[in-house]
Amino acid sequence: MPVLSLLAVAPLFLSSYYTNILYMIGIYVMIAAGMNILIGYCGIVSIGHAGLMAVGAYVSAYFSNTYGLSFWVTGLIGVAAALLTGTLFAIPTLRAGGVYLSMVTIAFGIVINEILIRWDGFSGGPLGISGIAKPSALGYTFTLTSMYELVLVGALTALFILRNVRRSAWGRAMIAVKENEIAATSVGIKPFRVQYIAFALSSVLAGLAGAIYAHANSFISPDTFGFHMSVQLVLIVILGGAGTLLGPVIGALIIVMLPEVLELEKLRLALYGSIMFLVLYLLPKGIAGTGGAWVKRWVPLNRRLARTEELRGPITATTTLPETIIPKSTRTQTPRLSLDRLLPALQANAVTGKEAVLQVRGLNKSFGGLHVVKDVSFDVATGTVHTLVGPNGAGKTTVLNMISGFYPCDAGAVTLQARPLSGLSLQQIAAAGISRTFQHTRLFGELSVLENVMAAMADSFRPGLLAALARTGAARAHEADLAVRAHAYLDLVGYAGDRSEPATALPYGHQRMVEIARALAVQPRLLLLDEPAAGMTAGEIEHLENVISKLKSAGLSILLIEHHMDFVARVSDRVTVLDYGSIIAEGTPEEICRNPRVIQAYLGEEDDDA
Repeated sequence: MPVLSLLAVAPLFLSSYYTNILYMIGIYVMIAAGMNILIGYCGIVSIGHAGLMAVGAYVSAYFSNTYGLSFWVTGLIGVAAALLTGTLFAIPTLRAGGVYLSMVTIAFGIVINEILIRWDGFSGGPLGISGIAKPSALGYTFTLTSMYELVLVGALTALFILRNVRRSAWGRAMIAVKENEIAATSVGIKPFRVQYIAFALSSVLAGLAGAIYAHANSFISPDTFGFHMSVQLVLIVILGGAGTLLGPVIGALIIVMLPEVLELEKLRLALYGSIMFLVLYLLPKGIAGTGGAWVKRWVPLNRRLARTEELRGPITATTTLPETIIPKSTRTQTPRLSLDRLLPALQANAVTGKEAVLQVRGLNKSFGGLHVVKDVSFDVATGTVHTLVGPNGAGKTTVLNMISGFYPCDAGAVTLQARPLSGLSLQQIAAAGISRTFQHTRLFGELSVLENVMAAMADSFRPGLLAALARTGAARAHEADLAVRAHAYLDLVGYAGDRSEPATALPYGHQRMVEIARALAVQPRLLLLDEPAAGMTAGEIEHLENVISKLKSAGLSILLIEHHMDFVARVSDRVTVLDYGSIIAEGTPEEICRNPRVIQAYLGEEDDDA
């Protein structure tokens, strides 16, 4: 609050020159906050956002000069035009991704600039538009000081939105897609949807900044919104710290002040390029990101844990798995969460008894000329653990990928409780009741342990985007409920570590438990586990066995891929053996261990001459 108060009264003590500098910093903060959502949260680098700012500026100026409308009306029209332009650009291009998308955004900015130069009737051509009316209210026409206050409110609003997006399901989903799109899709997140929301928000803020800029300066021209401005905006985000709240402020402060200190107009782009190279090399997280990492490094661990919850110790085989879950951090005020609430699909499973929850019939899959899965058929009974075993390259994970929708079937069918899954999207299959883990853990590295689990909850986007942006009481209450349930899923798998730490900073065995908790947060009817015991210690494997046994006792159906045959024998009700893409045996663990074909193909046959 003291800082905000000081900023509010700054024009009273500063000359018009320095007030104008602060005003420009505010304009850049407004745009950079929106771009930070796009670059920092989604990992989409747009080098054409000056074009969206130009759309907001020119549309607002045109309607003001042509029809005599007030800024409060034309500004909204300019914002709407920027949003529409951003939407028309984003829908066909977002799927390009990566460097290709960045190259397209460069072309977008250049095209917008060329249109402004050549469309004299709308933009005034190279000479631009002059005489743009300043904002007014109740007969008062805004001065430079008033415009500064307006920009300050706009910049603070943009930072408020940036903060609230990060604290919402939308921010978690954006980061999840950036970190691992495959894993994000497996828990029901729609990548295009969240990326479009990020682009739309950045378009709105760019259009708003453009409209304010046009009316404050009373003059705009195409030169103002050239390629150099797009580069400036990207540099502000990267220099300040992509994905950080203070990044836009720090970056804008440096980029606006730098030309005032160094008169290098002709070498400006070269200077910006040099700064970007040095930042990426020396401070890859930017100034704010690197500074935050230093603070965390030097703040004592016990103080950090005190802000979240107590450290519960390592996972062991004796960790208790309670029938009802009470997160320790909320135990005094949170009702007990039963398994029926955490896994409501189990009630539907209970109705079907021991009938097959999953039916696989005649699955076939080829990659080029290699036939990797050949006529695979099996059933997974409700409330049982069914395991696929076989040598490396036998096609086990390919079968799992077809069941979960990552690969289309060349032939055959998969049904979940009599519902055909063929043709469904990955998100629809997750919503139908199938969730999975991966052969190699795919956690969302920038998210905490708790946020990884929260990101998988199907109802996490309620009560809506606008409520999340404003962080209304309903949105805060919903976030609190998501956190309580996320704690409960982590308790369900016996995770005992610090839940505020980044997930990828955890030991491998802990990462496996978090990934299983995240898969359970999808509330599946069928859980697919791809080699969950790989890389675990003996104690961690024993703990995993306890978790699987508890989930099975609760009625959850599990399809498991595993190589540890002693582990398979202890947890499995039925085993299917694959070799070269075909089923060679199926039965109980005892029957499989005695099967000669399995011993020869998978376990290895003893040499009679030895």
